Amino acid sequence: ITMKVNFKILALLFVAAFSSCSSDDSGDSNGTTTGNYFPMAVGNQWNYTNGSTTTQSRLIGTTTFGNTTYYESDDTGAELDIQNWVAKKGASYFQKAGDTTFSQSGTTIVMQGYELKILRDDIAVGESWTGSASPKVTYSGSGVSGSFKAKVNYEGTILAKDVSETLNGVLFNNIIKVGLHAVVNSNGQINTIDSEYWFAKDIGMIKEVETSTVDNITKTRTLTSYSLN
Repeated sequence: ITMKVNFKILALLFVAAFSSCSSDDSGDSNGTTTGNYFPMAVGNQWNYTNGSTTTQSRLIGTTTFGNTTYYESDDTGAELDIQNWVAKKGASYFQKAGDTTFSQSGTTIVMQGYELKILRDDIAVGESWTGSASPKVTYSGSGVSGSFKAKVNYEGTILAKDVSETLNGVLFNNIIKVGLHAVVNSNGQINTIDSEYWFAKDIGMIKEVETSTVDNITKTRTLTSYSLN
């Protein structure tokens, strides 16, 4: 197995919209929320378009991790079939990926899950948070086997607050725009991922843009409709 395959998988796990968890948050407090920028209830759904295809994100159930309720997310736009959850703690919103096992070219790869902070709604424009994760990756088959700990370092920055934007003919208000920059080190192979998320108060994510050095393609999708419980 080549390390290129491994770091691409790490990058896809990160951008696939995030069981054991190997998380090493920076120690920032979770803050005091200023509003609900990602409504979480079973049955909530958001529909998106990238201009040619439509995708849907739904919250389909709950699981408790560390006395916190996480909502399982099913996203038809994800590039890999990964179990994901989201949760809110104070003013901070987290995305958590479960352990993932898959096969490629006769090799079985297992990647340990991890958790990332994707938004903090109580800090000012220009302020940021940082975090890191060290998921273990193991692989075996086709005459090779081994393991290593990947390293994900990321920084989120508030780009704008309380702004309005029109998407697909609909005006959205009270938007927070977030930039998220991640560097993934997979056994010496480096990949960077830059994402921008727009969250509208009491609605959720209305726009997502991502570019990574996995394929150097910028992917964008915007909200077309939603239904909240």
